[in-house]
Amino acid sequence: MILQISIWQIIPSIALVVILLGIIQWLLSLWIRARLEKSIQHEYDKKFEDYRTEELHRRKAEMVAKFFAKWIKYRGKEFEILEKDKLFDYYEDLNKMSFELSLWINDEKLLRKIMKRFNNANDALEIRDILIETRKYLLKKDINEFKSQEIIIWPGEDKRGEVFKK
Repeated sequence: MILQISIWQIIPSIALVVILLGIIQWLLSLWIRARLEKSIQHEYDKKFEDYRTEELHRRKAEMVAKFFAKWIKYRGKEFEILEKDKLFDYYEDLNKMSFELSLWINDEKLLRKIMKRFNNANDALEIRDILIETRKYLLKKDINEFKSQEIIIWPGEDKRGEVFKK
């Protein structure tokens, strides 16, 4: 028995296969496009989140720097230098910064070191050492190359006596 197939019988089958392959190709292209868009969106979201984290660290570092700078500004002679109303503002600012630091620094050892320094405790670290520890905390890595003595505090030791005389 010989099968006889005419061209009119093959064309619908071929057309059906072509249509099915076209649909599969179209669905695959939609799936690949969606995966690619999600992947790119994920990369942008990750970079944006990294940027926001870095910006938050900058603001926190700025807050610590402002607090230390304001605290050492008068070198313990604020009563002699400031008028009474300015003295109230000075202490209000220091209190606000102290409260903010105590709220966002979740490393209790570091927070204790900072507060010991502000209380002028005998066993308190020097400001530069605390800044290095705060830097390590904010950057979340142990940095040994940059030493605390490389941080400059103005005026230098040789000029402080002249500047802070009454």
